[in-house]
Amino acid sequence: MARILDLLIVAGTAILSVRLFTSGLHRRYRVFFSYLIFTTLQLGVLSSINQRSSAYQYIWVYTEPLEWLFYVLVVLEIYALVLQDYRGLSTAGRWVLVLAVLVALLASGISLAAPSQLTGQGSLMRYYYVVERAVYFSLAVFLLSILGFLMQYPITLNRNVIVHSMVFSVYFLGYTVFYLLLSMRRKESTAQLQAFIFAITYGLDTIMLAAIGAWLVMLNPAGELRKVSLRPQWMPGREEELVSQLNHLNAALLRATRK
Repeated sequence: MARILDLLIVAGTAILSVRLFTSGLHRRYRVFFSYLIFTTLQLGVLSSINQRSSAYQYIWVYTEPLEWLFYVLVVLEIYALVLQDYRGLSTAGRWVLVLAVLVALLASGISLAAPSQLTGQGSLMRYYYVVERAVYFSLAVFLLSILGFLMQYPITLNRNVIVHSMVFSVYFLGYTVFYLLLSMRRKESTAQLQAFIFAITYGLDTIMLAAIGAWLVMLNPAGELRKVSLRPQWMPGREEELVSQLNHLNAALLRATRK
């Protein structure tokens, strides 16, 4: 079953990357397009190798940090698209994201001192699980902050950017929960550990397939033309005041970043 899910994910990322290329959206979502190609190649190779082999573990260990980097760059790309008209906020936000990831990594590193957090798969895998959790959590919080920002201010964006932000928010939150469970697992029998890891892997693959399905259905050229605002209609109509606040804040941050 796990191998079938892996093959479905490989097929899904390949189809999605082709869709982005043929529709021309790869020019607007360059980092995301590159991430899809990387994921297709990575999972394509891993799915053809025995998961219990040393080759599988080596490939996963050496390529996984590249995936973390792609995730950070994809979120930065989303943030730049959201605030493409507000360069001051965009520049400050990039530094905030980098700082958030570093703080999350530091906090997760400190958590390694707790003796109860064991995976039974060796110290290296334990470190990787903790890093995965830190990266996913910090990116999820950052994306949710972007969505909260969009609900507060009357910023109109194309539907694709909104969908992109929401899908990745759910994706990172789901991965954070699963890796939290995995990194906090106590030592137990080999059979129990393998069953637990299989369940976690199945959950992660399900989240990935759901995200790919959402992108395939909703990320299209028509979504670039349709304008959407996340700010609820029932909120008080202070659009002019909020836009003025946003412009002043952007100008202040732009001056600060140029110093």
